[in-house]
Amino acid sequence: MTETLPRLLLRLSEAGDPAILWGRQAAPHAGRDFERLLDHGVLVEQAPATEWDVCPACDCGLYARPVQQVNGQHIAVCPTDRRSDLVLDDDDLRSFRIHPSALVREIAMASGFGGEPAPVATGVWHLGETSNQRALFLALSQDAALQPGLIGLMRSLARSSPITVIAPAMAADDRARLVDAGLHLVDVSHCIACDGAAPGLSIDQSKLESQPSLAPRLVIQRAAKTVSLDGTPKTLSDQEFQLLVLLAEHALKSPAIVENRAIEAHIWGASIHRISSQVREPVRALRDALARGSTDATSVRALIENRRNPNGYRLALPSEEIELLS
Repeated sequence: MTETLPRLLLRLSEAGDPAILWGRQAAPHAGRDFERLLDHGVLVEQAPATEWDVCPACDCGLYARPVQQVNGQHIAVCPTDRRSDLVLDDDDLRSFRIHPSALVREIAMASGFGGEPAPVATGVWHLGETSNQRALFLALSQDAALQPGLIGLMRSLARSSPITVIAPAMAADDRARLVDAGLHLVDVSHCIACDGAAPGLSIDQSKLESQPSLAPRLVIQRAAKTVSLDGTPKTLSDQEFQLLVLLAEHALKSPAIVENRAIEAHIWGASIHRISSQVREPVRALRDALARGSTDATSVRALIENRRNPNGYRLALPSEEIELLS
């Protein structure tokens, strides 16, 4: 089933600003609602792309594939395997920046909150009061929800009212810190675009009290050095385990991307000079170890994603699907 456009925009926004919607992602959602978001400035079209991401599990060493015109076609060329060349159409080269304040304005308007959402801090807005007189705040990213000084700012705006914060799912210790401060947290995906009583980008206020429980896909025990993925134990070397823990730690906080130099320092020590291409070897070994015995090895290998800007890798799992135990 295709992900709804509201849910897609919210998920992409969790990475922070700038959040980009690519034409291939946007194509299934073409129509009146998409055009309305363009008209309202929620989506802002950018110049056509001249580069394309490498394959998620690729070890070619490139951080992007150049887009070339070959026989009148746009092609993202793979340097190691021509069978992996990707033919692109015009929509693939389109991209749209998701404008955060316009997105929040759209959510507030659809939810019936009067007036303009008030910015509280970077990435956080005060929407108003709920039907049960709670001050309601919205944070589009984990980083925004956890920034220093935010709790005091929200209390100042809420005055004596209790506070509810809608934010992306976060690690248990981060959630506990906010709850201990007296905040009520609700996951974005639970109350906006939740396919329940409230349509589209509106907040379903009936969902502001209860929270769903999700079983983690990846469970790591540091002391025992054990790893389980989708309920299946995985055997990792010390270096592979060390790298997986590093990626998991970053996936549970912001930023989720681990730069190549940080991986080098973590594995070999900051005093040892290594060239960035050598990072590919432990990454390849970790992918192989996680994929071994899996019924869908390609999908498992793709959980360790190549990223650029900054150049590095990330664990492509949401925080609620990761459990990192001491």
